[in-house]
This record gives sequence, C-alpha cells and structure tokens, in this order.
Amino acid sequence: MEESLYNFYNLFVNSALLEDLYQEELLSPLTWSAIGIALVVAFAFYIWPFNRVSFSGFGSWLLMLGVSALLLFVITLVTCYQKAGQEIARDEADTNQGFLFDQGVSVFLSYAFEMALLTALIFFLISMVMKNFSENAKHQPILWPSK
Repeated sequence: MEESLYNFYNLFVNSALLEDLYQEELLSPLTWSAIGIALVVAFAFYIWPFNRVSFSGFGSWLLMLGVSALLLFVITLVTCYQKAGQEIARDEADTNQGFLFDQGVSVFLSYAFEMALLTALIFFLISMVMKNFSENAKHQPILWPSK
C-alpha cells in the first residue's frame, strides 16, 4: 500500500519530504487519519450528535468541512515537526547527508495544506453517501443525489 500511496502523493508533494515520509512509513498512517477524521466528522454531522434542524444548513456543513480539514492540518504539521525534532540521520554512515525532515517550515506548511485539501475532498465524498441516512441534512452539501 505504501507504494501506491507514494505514487499518488508523488503528484503533488515535495519529493524530498515524500522520500522522508516514505522512509519513516508515515504515508499510510496519515492517509488513514485523513479518512478516519473525515468519516468521524461526517458521522457527527449527519447521524449523531449534530444532526439537528438548527445545525443542518450549508454553513454548518462548511463548518464541519473546515473542522475536519483543520484537524488533519494540525496533525500533519505536528507530525512533521516532531520528526524534524528527532534529528534522524538520513544515512548513519555518512552524516553529511543531513537529517530526515530538514526541508523547513514552508514545505511542512504546504504538505499540511495539501493533506487538509485531501481531507476536505474525502469529507465531501463521504457526505454524498451519508446524507441519505440523515433526517435533517439530506440536502447538504448539494440537493443531488438524494432520495
């Protein structure tokens, strides 16, 4: 699974950071975190505990989308900073190659933003499925395709 995730993330992630994520085997956990967070937040919005008439509008749906994206943004950023703080050598035999996760703040922020966008996309796709199970938010995010 890491290989297919590597090929997918290779389309939009900095290659040096992607190599470090692959070497530390963080691609699968971060991807499963994105799916899990989007699923839990969608469940909270469509099924329980936020499935109320007063919280069933498009603004509420956007809020939940933002919450899921922000959660994974923070998780990704903290993970990258923690790995950078560990100062793991790329090659223990040759210390001149530097450390893993030494790309810098801008690369970490861009990767965290990309993961937040991926989580938002996953949340949207899950919403299209789960909205049919909701009593109050059947028409969020869009009217089609609901029963």
